[in-house]
Amino acid sequence: MKADMVPDSGIAAGTVSRRDWTALLALALVLRLVAAWQESVLHPDEVFQYLEGAFRLLHGYSVVTWEYRDGMRGDLYPALLALPMRLGEWIAPDGSLTIWLPRTMMAILSLSIVAAAGAIGARVSRLHFWVAGLIAACWPDLVAFAPHPLTEQMAALLAAPAISLLSPERSARQLVAIAAAIGLAVVFRPHVAPALALVLLLYVWRTGWQSLWPLVAGGLIGLAIGGVSDIAGGHWPFEWMVHNVERNIVDNVSARYGVSGPFQYAVDLLALWGLWTAPILVLAALGARRYPLLAVVAIANILVHSAIGHKEYRFIILSVTAIILLAGIGTGDAIAALRAQRGRQGWRVALVLGAGWLAAATHVAPALYHLGGRVVTLFSAAASDRLRAKPGLCGMAVVGNRVFRVYGYARLQRRVPIFVQAPGDPRVDPAQFNAALVWKGHADALTPDFRATTCSADGSQCLYERTGGCSAATSRAEINRYLADRGM
Repeated sequence: MKADMVPDSGIAAGTVSRRDWTALLALALVLRLVAAWQESVLHPDEVFQYLEGAFRLLHGYSVVTWEYRDGMRGDLYPALLALPMRLGEWIAPDGSLTIWLPRTMMAILSLSIVAAAGAIGARVSRLHFWVAGLIAACWPDLVAFAPHPLTEQMAALLAAPAISLLSPERSARQLVAIAAAIGLAVVFRPHVAPALALVLLLYVWRTGWQSLWPLVAGGLIGLAIGGVSDIAGGHWPFEWMVHNVERNIVDNVSARYGVSGPFQYAVDLLALWGLWTAPILVLAALGARRYPLLAVVAIANILVHSAIGHKEYRFIILSVTAIILLAGIGTGDAIAALRAQRGRQGWRVALVLGAGWLAAATHVAPALYHLGGRVVTLFSAAASDRLRAKPGLCGMAVVGNRVFRVYGYARLQRRVPIFVQAPGDPRVDPAQFNAALVWKGHADALTPDFRATTCSADGSQCLYERTGGCSAATSRAEINRYLADRGM
């Protein structure tokens, strides 16, 4: 086996103390918990596919999007989110812990990425442990995505650490556990399967066929968990994966949400990381000399997703994670080399590298923060909390904007109809609701008995309420009928 295909055996790993690990993971946890408890939605799928899916498993009703109507989503991830959601309902029946606790769970699970960075660094030296660990703990992409209930993030926090731990000295039992995590990653995000399969094949090629069967056994365990979840939900195992391929790849339904060229992910990285993209990739290339399998998964995953017309940055979060892990190791190598060559002067260059990472993070963080406020606004979230406590609420309307700018039933937690009147839609009869979240310029859709009870600081949104009950008449503006009519 080629020496450059695997990390150092890492005698220096023993120099990393339990106190080092505690400090690193504590820092990472604090940053992720702060992110988890910020009002932020990176993509509507968080709300309408996963949180709503979890709420539906618990209560039997929710907003239902086209992916679930077409049988394209499994129940495993919503079932996982339903656990902290149920806990939140038990702790605060009338609160919003149904949102915050699933985010907190995801933030805690994402520590696996930081632990992986520390582990692959510790195999080289204590310096590498701290450099790679701190970069993984603090890099804005990894912190910002950590708490968000997205299957792409779930796959990343399973697959990236698993690939990091692949090394020739792993026992059969360890390989089974690693492959089980990879199998689960595929269950959560099937699109990563080609890249992960390529990595496992390269590992078997380099280590020998004796590693194949533990990997196959572990992968089957991970896949079996998904299959059992499908059966429990009343479906054939992996039936939803087949429907997903049919609708998104064969029928190309996802193209209606936008199609981009093959280099869009390079454009996205440049737009987010700016001038820092080049040095980060150079450092990642240095790190790839020690951990080439991470480089393989990063590149292969981007190539697979580049071949699909519909592209979103979250789709390559596994690749981004692998790149940052590699860049952390590369930074450690650079510092160690400079220290060996230049002594004290090398430490000055190391400080410059550290300042560079800090400047890069300062550049990237604001863009990710603002991205999180573009979907569900702070005011929309607060309006859901207010209406949840409103006595006599019998109907709610979203007037003047798209439905995906608000939360659904997982936050409202009231079994009342939600109506949608986006710009250009027919007017919804105000007798059918007694509360409305209205965007500026659309209040004329309401009757005079509605009064603005609170507005956003910039005046772009107001919550209107009225006294009295609601008409029981049916309407095609009811949210689930509205979505079905438009194929949404």
